[in-house]
Amino acid sequence: MSELLQSRREFLFLYDIKMGNPNGDPDENRPRKLPDGTYYVTDVRLKRFVRDYLKMTGASILVDDIEGRTTNLTGRVGAYLEKIGKKQANGSELVEILLNEFIDARLFGSSLAFKESKEFKPEPVPKTLTGAVQINHGEVLHPAQEVIIRGTSIFGSDEEKRQGTFTEYAALRYALIGFNGVANQYNARKSRMTEADYDTLLAAMWRGVRAAGNTRTKVGQNPRLLVSIRYKEGSEFQFGDLTEYLKLNGPAEASAWSGTQSYTLDLGTLRERLEGFAQHIEQVSYCLSPDLRLENGEWLSTHHNLNYDG
Repeated sequence: MSELLQSRREFLFLYDIKMGNPNGDPDENRPRKLPDGTYYVTDVRLKRFVRDYLKMTGASILVDDIEGRTTNLTGRVGAYLEKIGKKQANGSELVEILLNEFIDARLFGSSLAFKESKEFKPEPVPKTLTGAVQINHGEVLHPAQEVIIRGTSIFGSDEEKRQGTFTEYAALRYALIGFNGVANQYNARKSRMTEADYDTLLAAMWRGVRAAGNTRTKVGQNPRLLVSIRYKEGSEFQFGDLTEYLKLNGPAEASAWSGTQSYTLDLGTLRERLEGFAQHIEQVSYCLSPDLRLENGEWLSTHHNLNYDG
């Protein structure tokens, strides 16, 4: 395992969706919306992209099922302990096992809210594990248009009906979504998050969003821009929300946008902010979709290209 995270990280991640629902609400499964009309996506949704991609690549995930069967945390951990022959593990030893095996526990932490069962009475120490990575809810960075997509199923609603039933779901015509996150080096010491874990997180976000298009409402999602800042060791500085330094420009009203060809992304303010606090920054890394049109973005090429599509 590589060394623990030595300094603070901060990242900006943009991805888009076309004619899909980026994060349905729990009531009507419509795109989630704030009172002012801004559409948003929860941090849980982005973490699910990461977990699903990591699982696809063979990593062990704490928040997971058991061979396709739904379970709770107690069942998941109990099954893993049985697999490795440590059914009696508890206390700090139990937490040590979980952190060593499950990368999502190191990244995002866990409440460790176990339920006692006949087979397993978990008593972890500590009972709550704060992850090193904290992610703000994402927001659609422009006014977006919600549409209702209707269709007809090929099956009748019952055996006597010969016609299919009508189907519909709510979607956004187009949305560019922005997330901001921070990896805290102090929490990394507790959760055992490593430098390699952080690199894996970045790659999983970029590739996981695209890999998630296995349902009708999630097709059409693509990563567009990832910027990661590695601060100097000992620095306590962070910007807090890098999405505030972005500006979208387009000839038509934003709610009518239909794709990346409808606008340009101005990175001029982001550049100014990074240059203004360069004394705190060790390295800036980025990954950029070739389809995203930039203004004042030439400076990106002077930094480290993560090149996750290369």
